Parts: sequence; C-alpha cells; structure tokens
Amino acid sequence: MLTATWLDPIPGLWRDEAAHRYWLGDHLFPVSITGVLAHGLSETARRSIEAKRPIWEPRGTTVDAALERYSQARFLVGKSEAEALLDSETLPGHHQYRDWILPLLQLPLWEKVQVIASERLSCCLTRNVAGAFDGAYVSPALSERRGREVRVLYDLKTLSAHGRPYSTAAQLGGYMVLETAQGNHYELGQTIWSKPGEAAASTFYSREQCLAAWAAAWSRYCSACRPF
Repeated sequence: MLTATWLDPIPGLWRDEAAHRYWLGDHLFPVSITGVLAHGLSETARRSIEAKRPIWEPRGTTVDAALERYSQARFLVGKSEAEALLDSETLPGHHQYRDWILPLLQLPLWEKVQVIASERLSCCLTRNVAGAFDGAYVSPALSERRGREVRVLYDLKTLSAHGRPYSTAAQLGGYMVLETAQGNHYELGQTIWSKPGEAAASTFYSREQCLAAWAAAWSRYCSACRPF
C-alpha cells in the first residue's frame, strides 16, 4: 500500500457548527460552497428540501460522522479495520442509521486507497468562500498507471431506499477550487452514495467536469450577489 501523508489542517480555519459559517481567524466568509449552489435553486426546490430536513439532516450528520471516525481511526491513527469499525459504533445515533453506515464502511474501496483527509475544512480568500468536504484519498492503482500521484476528492451523500443520485459535479468542483488555493490538486471528484442495506455506489467526474460545473454555478451567483 502506498504511504501518503495526511493533509494538515489550515491554520486558523474553523466552522461555527450551529450557524454553519466559516471563519479564518477573525475573518468571516460571507458564503460557503453549499450557499453558492443553493442560490441557483428554485423556490419549489428550496421548500421541498426544507420540508424533508428533519429526515435527511440527522441521517446525513450521523453517517458523515461515522465515516469521519472510521477514516481517522484507520488511516490517520493506524488502527485495524475491525478496530476502526468498533470506533464508529460508539457514535450517538449509530444504531438508528446502521443500515447506511455498515455497507459504507465495509466498501472494498477502503482496502485499495490511502485516505489523506476526512471532513476537511478549506477556503479561498481570493474568492472569499469556504466549505468542507468529506475526504480525499490517493489511489495507488491510478498513480501507478499514470506514473504520478493521483488524488481523488470525495463527498458522501445519503439517500432513502428509493432515492436517486443526482449531479454533484459543481459541488466537487467548488471544493477543488478551494483546495487549489491551498496548493492541493485533485484529478478526480467522487460522490459516494449511501443507501440503507446496500453497498454504497459511486459517481466519478473528471477534474474538468467538476471545474466547468462549478464555474457556471459561481458565475450565476456572482452576477446576482456580487455585481461589479
């Protein structure tokens, strides 16, 4: 297995969890990646999302936390797969969402990659935007094939039993832009879809697809909210 270095946190960057706002020291970022993307939603879509928030928010928060706990225990601390799984089970609410969590943490993917970040906060002062993504890894197989280190930025989405995947290229592209400002490059974006009782599926996007989708969303946001 390739040995890759865990990414250091950005000094001074933190998130107010209650308000979901990002700060770099005393600097408050006016918008997050999700805030930019939400600007493009119709009023009908906004109402639908808010109406279902009591369902998807606690589920997403709990499953995200389980993946974070597992990733850090296994790839940062160096615990075994079994020990990392046990660590995740200590989280509040784990049992309620066990059907989402276990298939996710038992993905063969984690045997084939080296995770280098989990629940990573990132920012870009030039664009004055910040955000957090679920993780990143180095792929030894792709790195060997291409003759250089290949990094993949990933984000997790939870779905109901009948939920369908949707395009997340713009969101992944936004995170790539933030990370570029921090000197970190990713060649692929990946969305991991977690559904109850099923092996999690993945959608991959090229870096170019992600950046193009983000550029379109960012342009729409700026034309409406940052006219100059």
